[in-house]
Amino acid sequence: MKPFALFVLFMGVVASGFADAAPCSYDVTPLPVKTGIVSRLISNGVLLKDGTTVLLPEGLLANIRLGQPLTVRGLVSVNGHTVQAFALDGTPPVCPNEDNTSVSKGPFAGSAEYDRIQD
Repeated sequence: MKPFALFVLFMGVVASGFADAAPCSYDVTPLPVKTGIVSRLISNGVLLKDGTTVLLPEGLLANIRLGQPLTVRGLVSVNGHTVQAFALDGTPPVCPNEDNTSVSKGPFAGSAEYDRIQD
């Protein structure tokens, strides 16, 4: 019984990491692949140890961890220092959730809508 319980726990942890992602609707295999180690998180993506900036959709940011390898598929800038990622590379590739319900887009703290008292 214990091995089964550990398996269920493991699968729950793995599945929760990709809750905001989905299989890709488009074929991203022709896109170039960029691999590196995440050194810093920035507002719209990550910075890799080799200095490359990877711009990521909001739906993929939850799957990124500092110090971990990252492999993405996307468009590479002419100078090669910026990548606009469309999917996390894998079998199958992981794309952001298309319905955009995973990211809350409501009032933010400090805005007039956030401070308004509801009756």
